[in-house]
Amino acid sequence: MRRLKILVFSILTLVIITLIAACNNQTPAPAPTSPQTTPNVTQTSNTNPTYVGEQTCLSCHKKTNYDKTAHFQSFKPLSAYKFDKTYSTVTVYDGAANDAKSTTVDLSKALGVQMDTYVIAQIPKTAGFAKQYYRVGKVSKNPDGTYKIQSAGLVKGTQNWSAEDYSCLECHSPSMGKAGSPDLTITCESCHGPGSAHVAATSDDQKKATMPLPTSDTCLKCHNSDPTKDPKTGAIITTNHYGTRDFTFSKHNTTGMINGCLTCHQYHAPDANGGLLRKTNPNDICATCHAGKNYDVKTIMWDNKSDPYNHITADHSFTAVPESATKVNPTTKNVEITDPTVLDMIKKALPNLAK
Repeated sequence: MRRLKILVFSILTLVIITLIAACNNQTPAPAPTSPQTTPNVTQTSNTNPTYVGEQTCLSCHKKTNYDKTAHFQSFKPLSAYKFDKTYSTVTVYDGAANDAKSTTVDLSKALGVQMDTYVIAQIPKTAGFAKQYYRVGKVSKNPDGTYKIQSAGLVKGTQNWSAEDYSCLECHSPSMGKAGSPDLTITCESCHGPGSAHVAATSDDQKKATMPLPTSDTCLKCHNSDPTKDPKTGAIITTNHYGTRDFTFSKHNTTGMINGCLTCHQYHAPDANGGLLRKTNPNDICATCHAGKNYDVKTIMWDNKSDPYNHITADHSFTAVPESATKVNPTTKNVEITDPTVLDMIKKALPNLAK
C-alpha cells in the first residue's frame, strides 16, 4: 500500500512539473491595442446605389427654373390637366405582347402623362402582361380647353383598348420603377445616376467620388445623333426624334477640340424659360470660339419642318449634312439623306448602314 501511495504521488508531481514548464514556454499574447479606424468608404464603393428622389437632392441643391425645362415637363401628373369628366376604370389588352390578356386600369390613378400625350400606368404583375409600364390612354385637347382621354391604341379588328408598350420610358422616365425612386420625369438622378451613396457620404471628397458628372455621352444616351436606315425603304434618314441630328459628323465632334454638348449647353441653371443654352443668343456662343464671325444659326442648324413626331429639331452637323443634301419623303415624312458625297461620308463613318 505504501508503495502505491508513493507511485501515485510521484506521477502527480511529474504532471504538475510538466504543466508548469509548458506554461512558462508559451509565447506571451500581444498586448491589446485599440481598434484601428478606417475611413468610411462604404458609400464610395457601393456597387448597388439606389435612387433617393429629387426632393432629397433639393434639400441641399437648388434648381432654379429647372421645372420649366423640357426635360422636367416631359412627364406631368394628371393634376396638371383639366379633364372634361372624371375618368375611371377601363379594360385594356396587352399590346406589347400582342395577345388577348386583359386587365382593368383606373385612369384616375394613372402615374401621369408623357409629353402631353400618353397616359402612363403600371400594370399589376398578376395580370401577366409582358411589361410593367404601359401607355393606357391618349390625351387630346378639346375646343373649350379641357382634355379628354381616349384609347392609346385599339386591338386589331376590335374597339377594345390596347395598352401600348411604354418604350419611351428609358429617356422620358428614366427613374421610373428603379429602386427607391419616387420620380417619374427627368430629374437630377436621370443624368447623375442614383444618389444614395452621395447622400450617405460624410466628407466632401466622398460626396464628389459618389456623384458622376454628366458628359456628352450622358446626353447622347437619349439624344442620339447617328442617322438610321429606314427598314422599309432602305433610305438613310436623319434621326429626327432625338434632337441632335447628325452631330456625329460635325467638326465640333470629330476634332475633339470642344467639350461636346456641354460647350453650348448646360444641365444646371436654365434660363427663365427653361432653356439650357449657355447664352440666350446662340450667336454669342459661336463667338466664344469664332471671334468676329456672325453666323446665321438657322442656316447652319437647319430645322426639319416635316418631323413625323412633330419634334422641330435643329440639325447639329453644322453644315456637314447641309439641308440641300436631304429630301423629305412625302410618304414616310422622313428626311432622307440623298447627296452621294454625304452618303459616302456617312457610310464610311458608320459602315453598318452600308450593309
